Amino acid sequence: MYVDPQIKKFIEDLSEQNPPHPVDMGLEAARDGFSQLWQAVNPPVRDLARIDEITIPGPRGDINCKVYVPEGGDDPWPMLAYFHGGGCCLMSPADYEGTNSELADDAKCIVVVPQYRLAPEHPFPAPLEDCYATLRWLQENGAEIGGNPSRIAIGGDSGGGYLAAAVALEAKRNDTPQPVMQLLIYPMADMAGLSPSRVEETMFLDDRTLQWVIGMHAGDNRLDPRASPIHAEDHSGLAPAMVIAASIDPLRDEGRAYAAKLRNAGVPTQYHLYQGVVHGFFNFGGFSDQANTAVQQAVSALKSAFA
Repeated sequence: MYVDPQIKKFIEDLSEQNPPHPVDMGLEAARDGFSQLWQAVNPPVRDLARIDEITIPGPRGDINCKVYVPEGGDDPWPMLAYFHGGGCCLMSPADYEGTNSELADDAKCIVVVPQYRLAPEHPFPAPLEDCYATLRWLQENGAEIGGNPSRIAIGGDSGGGYLAAAVALEAKRNDTPQPVMQLLIYPMADMAGLSPSRVEETMFLDDRTLQWVIGMHAGDNRLDPRASPIHAEDHSGLAPAMVIAASIDPLRDEGRAYAAKLRNAGVPTQYHLYQGVVHGFFNFGGFSDQANTAVQQAVSALKSAFA
């Protein structure tokens, strides 16, 4: 199996530290560990016009959001609602500061990252409700932060990729406007499934960890289409999609299957599989050339969608 040399060194360095398995660490230690790791591997934070913190109304209380505003140009900016990963149980917007600032700077858009409620304290459908509320707030109030409500994309990685896919479907169910694009980075598209890659790929992320976070988030709702977007009855009419996948990733197969599901429903969909990289690589821009290539591919797609 080919492993990208930069990824190989990362995995070797991590293995030398001999960290316990995330499930064995327990939730709070896993939260701290992944946040520290993500902040370490992210690319440097870009100089932007400003990085703000705002509060928007949510279905069960206010939602805190980080807002990244690029330099240059004039209002109104296109906007990207980005939903961070972590299986709907881990991580925060601050853990993605480098990648978020890069997306804002290079795609010339306002990036809004909600601190959606996390399981197990707030299980399904709480994270989805908060992310959908974020999209709706931007559509109705985005001008307040200098954005153009008619040019909004949504995106996310891993659990956040699931949330982006689910938000597009939620907009369809509620007959509200679709975003101009959905950026799905190795999405958790099928929480009820056990694809071959779930069994075969165990480097950095394994199915034991996935079942742990899915259990906390979805519980007995794994077959609900709002928890597993691939099980929705109708994917037609959704926003154009880009799916970015990693070859050494237990979520590889369901990402490919979801891309096929969208294409079969007539949704313009791009699928890109990066070889020799692991789950999470999109945010490894601090050391990974392929991560930076993938981010720039996402930037190009966002620019085209906004145009």
